[in-house]
Amino acid sequence: MKSPFFFLLPALLAAEDSPVGSLSSQNNKKSDATKGVRRYYPLLLLASFLIVFPLVWAEEHRCWLAAQASLITLLLLLSLAVWCWWQENDRRPDLSVAANTYHRALKKLLWCVAIGIAAMISNATRTEYWVEGIVARAIGYGILIAGAAFISGVLFGYLFGLHPTDNSQKAVGQSSSPPPQTNLVEIADWLTKIILGAGLVQLTRLPGPIWTFATNMAMGVVKDTTETPNPAIALAIMAFFSTCGLLYGYLWTRYEDAVTTEGAADTSAVALVSRCLNGRPAPDEQTLSSMTDAVNNASSTARIRIFLQAQKFRESSTEDVNERSLPVFQALVEADSQGVFHRNRGQNALALMGKKKDPATSGEDWRNALSLLHDAIRIRDLSNEPGWREYEFARAVCQIKLDPNFAKDPPAKSDISLAHAILSDLDQAKDVLDDKAKNLIDKDQVVTKWETLNKAAA
Repeated sequence: MKSPFFFLLPALLAAEDSPVGSLSSQNNKKSDATKGVRRYYPLLLLASFLIVFPLVWAEEHRCWLAAQASLITLLLLLSLAVWCWWQENDRRPDLSVAANTYHRALKKLLWCVAIGIAAMISNATRTEYWVEGIVARAIGYGILIAGAAFISGVLFGYLFGLHPTDNSQKAVGQSSSPPPQTNLVEIADWLTKIILGAGLVQLTRLPGPIWTFATNMAMGVVKDTTETPNPAIALAIMAFFSTCGLLYGYLWTRYEDAVTTEGAADTSAVALVSRCLNGRPAPDEQTLSSMTDAVNNASSTARIRIFLQAQKFRESSTEDVNERSLPVFQALVEADSQGVFHRNRGQNALALMGKKKDPATSGEDWRNALSLLHDAIRIRDLSNEPGWREYEFARAVCQIKLDPNFAKDPPAKSDISLAHAILSDLDQAKDVLDDKAKNLIDKDQVVTKWETLNKAAA
């Protein structure tokens, strides 16, 4: 039995706000549950059409409570239908971390605006207005006031969001010449300072004119009726929507700035990765740090491109190649804070295993590689992705290298539990990997030596 739409909606909103929901939307993937609910919007339109009949009947028979309930239900169903249609047709491009943060903030702010509109409509449909026959006027007039306040707030928010270019902060790899500064940016800076300065000076004189303005706005609703104007409601509408507009204008400006600069950030990240992989001489610490920051700020599409570039570079799996590619894979693992991609961790582990070992830190390298392989296998299994059995083979190599019994001179047999774990990993990779792939991972041929020593456990 299918769940009703109204019971599914809160769960969908909560899922959309979760990290998992965010990730799904970022990759333009729609969950099966959400797709199922979005099929309801034609039914919502039909239900909205049917609600018109009880609304007309209630108004003809002066049943104001029923009329109010019918109108609010009608508007709610139409709003939900528009929301479902929007979610069904929304196709958001891949965004950087900063742009995605601003995008999510804008969506939350629009929900606040929707709540404000619902409250305004509820106030405009009270019984007194039905008796006077001014419900439509109250709703229309309220929307006009709210819209004017919101647009005015957006304008000021846009001015506050623009900022003069800071020539002291330049993206890595960009030209040292300062980027051009438009007249609009300079004007926005001047207006911001003038508005703030004049507003603070005239702050004590503002309440009177604002209240007079709110009274005049409220008069537009009750003109030619017996109702008295309510300036407090008009003031609340203007304050609420102007504040929302101010925040929306500011966030929208910052979002557009993040989207337009995303291409430059991606280009910079790819260029720095190429320098780390192919540059001569080897990159210094400052270049590696800049590359890590650039990968963290790059979009998901750019990170995939960087991964494929580093994976192709590491195909030969020589010690120098592994040493060069290791910082890139480490940066990709650090950028994947939600733990979604197993391939970054798998390649990072293989690069750690194949690099030239320092006897003083070789044990730490093997332990770090083993930890990365545990994560890669866990993520791969959670996503039900087939293949990638080289992870098990590499994990078996790490466990053999870290086995204190095998490290003795002469080597001794492993503990029973460890031996069974290693054998289980080797069995999963036995018929999948060829000898060439195994030799690239196990260059010291420790697996053959370990299997010969532990025949009894086998």
